Amino acid sequence: MDAFDQFVMSLMSDWGQHSAVVNKFIILFLGLPTVKALPIFALVWLLWFSDHSFRCRLAILEGFIGMFVAVAVTRVLGNCLPERVRPLHSGDPHFTPPLGIPDDMLEHWSSFPSDHAAVFFALSTSLWLASRRVGAIAYAWSIFIVCLPRIFAGWHYASDIIAGAAVGIFVATVVARPIAAKLGPWVWAAEKRHQAFFYAGFFVLSYQFTTMFDNVRRAGRALHNLF
Repeated sequence: MDAFDQFVMSLMSDWGQHSAVVNKFIILFLGLPTVKALPIFALVWLLWFSDHSFRCRLAILEGFIGMFVAVAVTRVLGNCLPERVRPLHSGDPHFTPPLGIPDDMLEHWSSFPSDHAAVFFALSTSLWLASRRVGAIAYAWSIFIVCLPRIFAGWHYASDIIAGAAVGIFVATVVARPIAAKLGPWVWAAEKRHQAFFYAGFFVLSYQFTTMFDNVRRAGRALHNLF
């Protein structure tokens, strides 16, 4: 994969030297949670309320379970495997940081595999199982809006994204389905009996995944440093 990563880095570096304004749009603007993630979760809510079939509801439940498992798997891999320095900090001659972008982001955090790719491909796969049209939109959004800007910024190698996507797809199709089948009856019962609490929790989970648990991670790191 090294040759492939170097080819992609060289290509991205060439594009990153043309315009600081364009770079900021691609990396900083498209990286905002409202732009990057909220549209996909809007699709989740739209699908939930427009299609009341058991297959659709089960697929969405699989998506949330898959995202949790995908985050856990990528964090375990990131912590257990040798640290892979991000292209932005590696000093690799094949990569030149994009003009106008801060070069101190995500230091001391292994780039392999991409947790963003794992989470959004897990959700996109589940949406694909519920609706081919919605799933195709989610896949396209995950590739072009979520993942490619992270390669362009030097936050990930292309192979980090591919590995994260593979984790997400595997988790959604193999791991999340049996778990959702067992939890499904409990979830449907909770929705009927405690709708207010159910949808409040649904909203909170959607919000946390939209922000990739950023505030939770910061609080966790602060507590870790404190103790």
